[in-house]
Amino acid sequence: MKINNGNSNNENMKKCSRFEGCSDNVCPLDSEVHLRENLPGENSCPFTLKKRKKSQKGIKTLAPHNILEVIPKSNKNLLNKRNQKRWEKVNNK
Repeated sequence: MKINNGNSNNENMKKCSRFEGCSDNVCPLDSEVHLRENLPGENSCPFTLKKRKKSQKGIKTLAPHNILEVIPKSNKNLLNKRNQKRWEKVNNK
């Protein structure tokens, strides 16, 4: 497992292809996510979406393999069910 716990939380989040344009407070790559909460009206990370809104049509909710490799185990429960199953396969080799 390639999890980056602590030294540079920002470096772990930079591994996401959406990092540069992302403004979500709750990120599954954030080892300190337990200290954060979504702001009212804020969009959620697409990899955590349980169900897309009409305005989010076309947004891919399947996390890439390289992202699943670095999501801390403590944050797995933030992912949607499909990504949780894929996380298990990637990280339980």
